[in-house]
Amino acid sequence: MPRPSRLVWRSDLGWQPNSPASSSDPKNGLVIHYDSADQNLANRAHADCVAYWNRTRDFHVNGNGWADIGYSWFCCSHGHVIEGRGLFKTQAAQRGANSTHYSATLALGPNDPITDAQIEAVRELRAWLMEPETSIAGDVFGHRDFNSTSCPGDAAYRLVRDGTFAQPPGNIKENDVPTYVSVDKTDGSRREELAPHQWQQVYFDSNNSSGAADHHGDGDWPSLLRGPADYTGDVSLRLSDVPPGTECQARVVEVAKQDDDWVVVERGYPVEFTGSNGDTFVTIPASGYVATDRRLRVEVTHFGSEESTPTVVGGKVRFQLWER
Repeated sequence: MPRPSRLVWRSDLGWQPNSPASSSDPKNGLVIHYDSADQNLANRAHADCVAYWNRTRDFHVNGNGWADIGYSWFCCSHGHVIEGRGLFKTQAAQRGANSTHYSATLALGPNDPITDAQIEAVRELRAWLMEPETSIAGDVFGHRDFNSTSCPGDAAYRLVRDGTFAQPPGNIKENDVPTYVSVDKTDGSRREELAPHQWQQVYFDSNNSSGAADHHGDGDWPSLLRGPADYTGDVSLRLSDVPPGTECQARVVEVAKQDDDWVVVERGYPVEFTGSNGDTFVTIPASGYVATDRRLRVEVTHFGSEESTPTVVGGKVRFQLWER
């Protein structure tokens, strides 16, 4: 097996070519790790992955006082395998197995998506390390297999347990055909009166596409999409009784179930608009990733007087959705 197709050596980052960590010969497999906080690297440029890796090394060396970055490798969201301590080095990654197993972090938080490119990077790394020069066992583990920790997160650990990471490279098939989600707020639906300086959730009552299962209603159709999925599209709203010149904002939010309530956990940048003499319209472009067990909704508010009662009377949602 050739080396990983997107291999980045330490020296490519301006680091000294050979890690100062002590030598060892890990033979017993590969251990998967993650980060304790969401990094959103899948939705950023690869340069942000490199910046993350440099920050991690700085923290491990200057913060923890370690000889070098703790991990052997970083398999990033864009499919690169980036060298850490590298080959034939003891790590500071998993207690009790630092000299017997190589380590690879995905740099994910609990809710970050695991990309197909990232899975392929892990597979390429594993296959390369199984070559005669290093000849590790083909087993893939999670950090929690060795220590009491949530690492590598539930999503990555499922891929460890079901053998996804241990498959040969080249078996990932991209699903490029999206599901079309078309949702309307009709004239007969409930209308939301907006209080000033308070976000009001917008409800939709009509599904026009095969994406009905993704437009998840809970009986009163508050949600546009449910995760895990990538999406792109826009939401259009029609408001009445907005005094001319009144400042308003609309935004897309991601909600998660906490106890018996759905609460906002991620907020998109609001779109600003102002009232007109007739009906007032706004379109909110939206794209990104909605995580597992989370849903996408729309909220709107205004910054006028207490006496004004702007009302959401209509709307349309048009999304392309790629389920994960």
